[in-house]
Amino acid sequence: MKMEKYPGHIKEIKAISVAIDSFDDIFSDFDPSPLTQRTLSEDFIHELRKRYRETKRGSYAITIYAPHSLKDEKAERMVIKRLKEYFNFRALQSKKQLGAIRLRGFIFAAGGILSLGVLILLTYYKLLSQLGIELIGIVLMPLGWFGIWEGFSKMIDTSPVLRVDEDLFIKLSKASYNFKYIE
Repeated sequence: MKMEKYPGHIKEIKAISVAIDSFDDIFSDFDPSPLTQRTLSEDFIHELRKRYRETKRGSYAITIYAPHSLKDEKAERMVIKRLKEYFNFRALQSKKQLGAIRLRGFIFAAGGILSLGVLILLTYYKLLSQLGIELIGIVLMPLGWFGIWEGFSKMIDTSPVLRVDEDLFIKLSKASYNFKYIE
């Protein structure tokens, strides 16, 4: 008898259930556009964010409970597509913001190193009088150290809110969505 091998890591699937009365609970009821273009409701996103904070690990299966009167397979597919597209867009947006913060950190650190490098060269080669070097040192020394430490801080310790948002939106874009209808 051959034994089946099971992977060492089994993905946990977290079930999130949300009840709606109409599609206005998912999409903004202030937006008069058709459902294919309407923006998502902040309340709906807030509810998913709250549920994500409760259980951050694993994959997500999101079940949307709706009245039987809303049953429409075409609308279901469109809603699921819109949710996945929106969350994928937000994940890419968060990733882009994190990249921009890290780039700013690199620029800060490079500017700090450059400031200190200029001060070292001025001092080593005595390109200015001692008084000139001291006066320029008053500006370049703190500027250099500030740039280095602030730059490293931005590169290494990015905003935890953006990292959590990126993880949230990645998981929601990969989640499985399905509708269940109740009487």
